[in-house]
Amino acid sequence: MAYFDWHGAPGYFRDITRHFPSQTRLLDLGCGSAWLGEHYPDYTGLDASTEAVEAAAKRGITVIQGSVDERLPFEDASFDGVVAKDLLEHVADPGAVVREINRVLKPGGRVFASSPDAQKWVWNDYTHVRPFTRTGFRRLFTDQGMHPVTVGWESVAPGTSIIAGRLPSKRRPLPLRALALLPFWRRNVWILAEHR
Repeated sequence: MAYFDWHGAPGYFRDITRHFPSQTRLLDLGCGSAWLGEHYPDYTGLDASTEAVEAAAKRGITVIQGSVDERLPFEDASFDGVVAKDLLEHVADPGAVVREINRVLKPGGRVFASSPDAQKWVWNDYTHVRPFTRTGFRRLFTDQGMHPVTVGWESVAPGTSIIAGRLPSKRRPLPLRALALLPFWRRNVWILAEHR
Protein backbone atom coordinates (compact mmCIF):
# COMPACT_ATOMS: atom_id res chain seq x y z
CA MET A 1 0.00 0.00 0.00
CA ALA A 2 1.41 3.39 -1.03
CA TYR A 3 1.60 6.19 1.53
CA PHE A 4 -0.99 8.23 -0.37
CA ASP A 5 -3.49 5.36 -0.04
CA TRP A 6 -3.65 6.08 3.68
CA HIS A 7 -4.97 9.54 2.91
CA GLY A 8 -8.15 8.97 0.94
CA ALA A 9 -11.39 10.89 1.46
CA PRO A 10 -12.09 11.09 5.19
CA GLY A 11 -15.60 10.40 6.45
CA TYR A 12 -15.68 14.02 7.68
CA PHE A 13 -14.83 15.49 4.25
CA ARG A 14 -17.40 18.30 4.63
CA ASP A 15 -15.36 19.70 7.52
CA ILE A 16 -12.97 20.73 4.73
CA THR A 17 -15.21 21.32 1.69
CA ARG A 18 -17.58 23.59 3.67
CA HIS A 19 -14.94 26.33 3.46
CA PHE A 20 -14.95 26.49 -0.35
CA PRO A 21 -17.91 26.89 -2.75
CA SER A 22 -18.06 24.25 -5.51
CA GLN A 23 -16.99 26.78 -8.18
CA THR A 24 -13.69 27.50 -6.33
CA ARG A 25 -10.52 27.21 -8.39
CA LEU A 26 -8.83 24.92 -5.88
CA LEU A 27 -5.22 23.86 -5.39
CA ASP A 28 -4.66 20.80 -3.18
CA LEU A 29 -1.08 20.53 -1.94
CA GLY A 30 0.19 17.08 -1.01
CA CYS A 31 -3.07 15.83 -2.46
CA GLY A 32 -2.37 12.10 -2.12
CA SER A 33 -5.38 10.30 -3.59
CA ALA A 34 -6.78 13.63 -4.93
CA TRP A 35 -10.18 12.90 -3.38
CA LEU A 36 -11.00 16.64 -3.32
CA GLY A 37 -10.96 16.58 -7.12
CA GLU A 38 -14.27 14.73 -6.99
CA HIS A 39 -15.89 17.79 -5.38
CA TYR A 40 -14.40 20.64 -7.44
CA PRO A 41 -14.57 20.83 -11.25
CA ASP A 42 -11.71 23.40 -11.31
CA TYR A 43 -9.26 21.33 -9.26
CA THR A 44 -5.50 20.95 -9.41
CA GLY A 45 -3.53 18.68 -7.11
CA LEU A 46 0.19 18.68 -6.45
CA ASP A 47 1.98 15.64 -5.04
CA ALA A 48 5.52 14.29 -5.03
CA SER A 49 4.35 10.71 -5.60
CA THR A 50 4.41 9.31 -9.14
CA GLU A 51 1.82 6.74 -8.02
CA ALA A 52 -0.53 9.49 -6.81
CA VAL A 53 -0.26 11.36 -10.11
CA GLU A 54 -0.91 8.20 -12.14
CA ALA A 55 -3.85 7.09 -9.97
CA ALA A 56 -5.48 10.54 -10.29
CA ALA A 57 -4.97 10.58 -14.07
CA LYS A 58 -6.83 7.25 -14.36
CA ARG A 59 -9.79 8.94 -12.66
CA GLY A 60 -9.58 12.05 -14.88
CA ILE A 61 -8.29 14.32 -12.09
CA THR A 62 -5.46 16.78 -12.71
CA VAL A 63 -2.50 16.22 -10.42
CA ILE A 64 0.94 17.66 -11.14
CA GLN A 65 4.01 15.94 -9.82
CA GLY A 66 6.08 18.34 -7.74
CA SER A 67 7.42 19.22 -4.35
CA VAL A 68 6.15 21.88 -1.96
CA ASP A 69 9.78 22.31 -0.88
CA GLU A 70 10.33 24.21 -4.13
CA ARG A 71 8.63 27.22 -5.71
CA LEU A 72 5.11 26.15 -6.68
CA PRO A 73 4.76 25.80 -10.48
CA PHE A 74 1.91 28.34 -10.72
CA GLU A 75 1.61 32.03 -11.50
CA ASP A 76 0.87 34.56 -8.77
CA ALA A 77 -2.82 34.88 -7.83
CA SER A 78 -3.84 31.70 -9.67
CA PHE A 79 -6.25 30.13 -7.16
CA ASP A 80 -9.32 31.03 -5.11
CA GLY A 81 -8.54 28.39 -2.51
CA VAL A 82 -5.73 26.16 -1.33
CA VAL A 83 -5.91 23.05 0.85
CA ALA A 84 -2.86 21.88 2.79
CA LYS A 85 -4.39 19.05 4.78
CA ASP A 86 -1.88 17.05 6.84
CA LEU A 87 1.04 18.55 4.93
CA LEU A 88 2.99 21.13 6.93
CA GLU A 89 4.16 18.64 9.56
CA HIS A 90 6.15 16.89 6.79
CA VAL A 91 8.15 19.84 5.39
CA ALA A 92 11.51 21.26 6.44
CA ASP A 93 10.47 24.92 6.06
CA PRO A 94 6.73 25.41 6.65
CA GLY A 95 7.15 29.21 6.48
CA ALA A 96 8.37 28.97 2.88
CA VAL A 97 5.41 26.75 1.96
CA VAL A 98 2.92 29.18 3.49
CA ARG A 99 4.57 32.11 1.66
CA GLU A 100 4.11 30.18 -1.60
CA ILE A 101 0.47 29.48 -0.71
CA ASN A 102 -0.05 33.20 -0.14
CA ARG A 103 1.65 33.98 -3.46
CA VAL A 104 -0.59 31.69 -5.55
CA LEU A 105 -3.82 32.80 -3.84
CA LYS A 106 -5.92 35.55 -5.39
CA PRO A 107 -6.70 38.56 -3.18
CA GLY A 108 -9.33 37.41 -0.70
CA GLY A 109 -8.53 33.76 -1.44
CA ARG A 110 -8.48 31.30 1.43
CA VAL A 111 -6.38 28.40 2.62
CA PHE A 112 -7.49 25.52 4.82
CA ALA A 113 -4.60 23.75 6.53
CA SER A 114 -4.46 21.10 9.21
CA SER A 115 -1.62 19.41 11.02
CA PRO A 116 -1.16 17.24 14.11
CA ASP A 117 -1.30 18.95 17.49
CA ALA A 118 1.86 18.72 19.60
CA GLN A 119 1.11 15.35 21.22
CA LYS A 120 3.09 12.12 21.65
CA TRP A 121 1.10 10.16 19.00
CA VAL A 122 2.41 12.50 16.27
CA TRP A 123 5.77 10.74 16.31
CA ASN A 124 4.23 7.37 15.39
CA ASP A 125 4.42 8.57 11.77
CA TYR A 126 8.11 8.52 10.81
CA THR A 127 7.47 11.06 8.02
CA HIS A 128 6.56 13.83 10.50
CA VAL A 129 9.17 16.53 11.00
CA ARG A 130 7.25 18.60 13.57
CA PRO A 131 3.89 19.01 15.28
CA PHE A 132 2.17 22.36 15.87
CA THR A 133 0.29 24.06 18.66
CA ARG A 134 -2.73 26.20 17.86
CA THR A 135 -0.77 29.34 18.72
CA GLY A 136 2.18 28.23 16.60
CA PHE A 137 -0.07 27.48 13.63
CA ARG A 138 -1.69 30.91 13.86
CA ARG A 139 1.73 32.59 14.01
CA LEU A 140 3.01 30.54 11.07
CA PHE A 141 0.30 32.00 8.81
CA THR A 142 0.32 35.52 10.31
CA ASP A 143 4.10 35.82 9.96
CA GLN A 144 3.81 34.96 6.25
CA GLY A 145 1.36 37.82 5.65
CA MET A 146 -1.93 35.91 5.90
CA HIS A 147 -4.98 36.77 8.00
CA PRO A 148 -6.31 33.93 10.19
CA VAL A 149 -10.11 33.70 9.99
CA THR A 150 -10.52 30.70 12.31
CA VAL A 151 -8.07 28.50 14.19
CA GLY A 152 -9.20 25.41 16.05
CA TRP A 153 -8.76 21.74 16.86
CA GLU A 154 -10.32 18.75 15.13
CA SER A 155 -10.68 15.22 16.44
CA VAL A 156 -8.56 12.61 14.72
CA ALA A 157 -9.08 9.93 17.35
CA PRO A 158 -9.40 6.42 15.89
CA GLY A 159 -12.90 5.86 14.51
CA THR A 160 -13.66 9.56 13.94
CA SER A 161 -13.70 9.20 10.15
CA ILE A 162 -15.87 6.07 10.31
CA ILE A 163 -18.44 7.72 12.60
CA ALA A 164 -18.57 10.90 10.50
CA GLY A 165 -18.86 8.88 7.28
CA ARG A 166 -22.03 7.23 8.55
CA LEU A 167 -23.71 10.57 9.24
CA PRO A 168 -25.71 12.42 6.58
CA SER A 169 -23.74 15.59 7.32
CA LYS A 170 -20.36 13.92 6.57
CA ARG A 171 -18.93 16.07 9.36
CA ARG A 172 -17.54 15.22 12.76
CA PRO A 173 -20.46 15.05 15.21
CA LEU A 174 -20.67 17.75 17.87
CA PRO A 175 -19.50 15.47 20.75
CA LEU A 176 -16.27 14.66 18.86
CA ARG A 177 -15.76 18.32 18.00
CA ALA A 178 -16.18 19.16 21.69
CA LEU A 179 -13.79 16.40 22.80
CA ALA A 180 -11.08 17.92 20.59
CA LEU A 181 -10.96 20.82 23.07
CA LEU A 182 -9.44 18.46 25.66
CA PRO A 183 -5.62 18.53 25.63
CA PHE A 184 -5.29 14.74 25.95
CA TRP A 185 -7.68 13.97 23.05
CA ARG A 186 -6.00 12.94 19.80
CA ARG A 187 -6.42 15.98 17.56
CA ASN A 188 -5.13 18.14 14.76
CA VAL A 189 -4.87 21.91 14.72
CA TRP A 190 -6.51 23.58 11.72
CA ILE A 191 -6.70 27.05 10.28
CA LEU A 192 -8.72 28.93 7.72
CA ALA A 193 -6.71 31.96 6.62
CA GLU A 194 -7.11 34.64 3.94
CA HIS A 195 -4.70 36.22 1.50
CA ARG A 196 -4.26 39.90 2.38
